[in-house]
Amino acid sequence: MKSKEFSSIIRALRKEQGMTQAALADRLGVTDKAVSKWERGLSYPDISLFPRLADELGVTIADLLSGYADDEHPSRLLQIMRMSHDIRTPLHIMLGCADMAEIYRHDEKKLLHYLNSIHVAGEYLLQAIDYLKEVLSSQDGDFGELSVDLSKLDQDEHDRFARKEPFVQGYDFTGKRVLIAEDIPINREIMLEILTRTGAEVECAADGRICVEMVDNAPAGFYDLILMDVKMPHMDGMEATRRIREMEDQRKAKIPIIAITANAYDDDRKMALEAGMNEFTEKPIIIHKLLAAMKKHM
Repeated sequence: MKSKEFSSIIRALRKEQGMTQAALADRLGVTDKAVSKWERGLSYPDISLFPRLADELGVTIADLLSGYADDEHPSRLLQIMRMSHDIRTPLHIMLGCADMAEIYRHDEKKLLHYLNSIHVAGEYLLQAIDYLKEVLSSQDGDFGELSVDLSKLDQDEHDRFARKEPFVQGYDFTGKRVLIAEDIPINREIMLEILTRTGAEVECAADGRICVEMVDNAPAGFYDLILMDVKMPHMDGMEATRRIREMEDQRKAKIPIIAITANAYDDDRKMALEAGMNEFTEKPIIIHKLLAAMKKHM
């Protein structure tokens, strides 16, 4: 569907509802000029307006965008709107389970069940968000359907519970010193808790600059490995890694560094390795993947 066809649909549906351009603009919180441009094919509504626009015009989002398959820009809009369910459903599960976890906080079995369900739903949500990023960054908008089967949540939750304990039990880093460079306190807390259970001695740096200073001031060989967040204030993980690699003391310069970042794309991986990092793992932290990467380099 081309913009002129879309403009005709908006205009026809608005008239069917007996609304003027001004009335529709008022309900949507936009200007009369914006609605006029839509109906003249000069622009598209902002993507965030499509749910309300469809509601005001008495149709579904799918109806409003059903003819977009042959037009590059609207094709992405249709895919993104179809993903609303894939994003909102696991989010609702997470919020509901969080409420249940609070209610049953004194019931260890139920509390653990709801916490594991939150984790699994979060993994589904991460899949949907990663897919959305790909749709937004694609040049041709040609993507298949996202395959997220939430009916499997109960089984996945059970499987994760069965795997959870061996994650940490299979690793012994006793006597190893690990430096965590991470600016977000809760992320530091999570990694600290995980690594402490493996027997590792852990220290933390709140940004890249502090991390470099700690390595520089420590004796050679003091740290066995660094977990380096990529995006941090004052000095990011890339620059911190480059500075460590440039240190005169070769034992310090060759400390294994594992990049940890929420941007798990090929370009990010390439930049991390070019900066001198040894490994790349993504957020949110997947325990067995993180520990396996650490074991490989220690």
